[in-house]
Amino acid sequence: MFFGFLPDIQSKFKKSDELKAVFSYLNEALDETSETNIRISSLKAGDKNEIKLTDSIIAIEQAYLTKAPQEAFYESHKEMIDFQMVINGNEIFFVAPTFVCEVKTPLKDDVIEYFPSKFASSLNMFKGALAVFESNDVHAGGISGIQSSTQNLVQKVVVKIPKNLIKLNF
Repeated sequence: MFFGFLPDIQSKFKKSDELKAVFSYLNEALDETSETNIRISSLKAGDKNEIKLTDSIIAIEQAYLTKAPQEAFYESHKEMIDFQMVINGNEIFFVAPTFVCEVKTPLKDDVIEYFPSKFASSLNMFKGALAVFESNDVHAGGISGIQSSTQNLVQKVVVKIPKNLIKLNF
């Protein structure tokens, strides 16, 4: 897993043409004057758009209401890496390594579902915060504040990139 604030981590996106395209899209999504930001900011809870960035990279623009922690859906992916960035609102993510999680539903359509783990950490996502989840990262997003059951509207983008296109090394 990698977490950062998009404007601060621009240099990480210079490693390939695919990452440059992803950065350009994410940067545009944060620009309040851009068509992309206006489109995402107009989404209502339950709305979703799929945008093809390249032949193999898809951006899913979506909006939803956050939910209580006990309603979290824990998942990981084998073939795709998730780049998730909030455009408006905020949400909590629970994150844990796969080896401390018990599989609930085996791999189907590149999603493995897990039971909640007592070893999960929480991550506060806000406008411009980018979380990158690899295949060994179980993650559950869309959570209201840990102590709060108040629902908040989150407008965000999830960019799905085949893992063979990304080398996340430091």
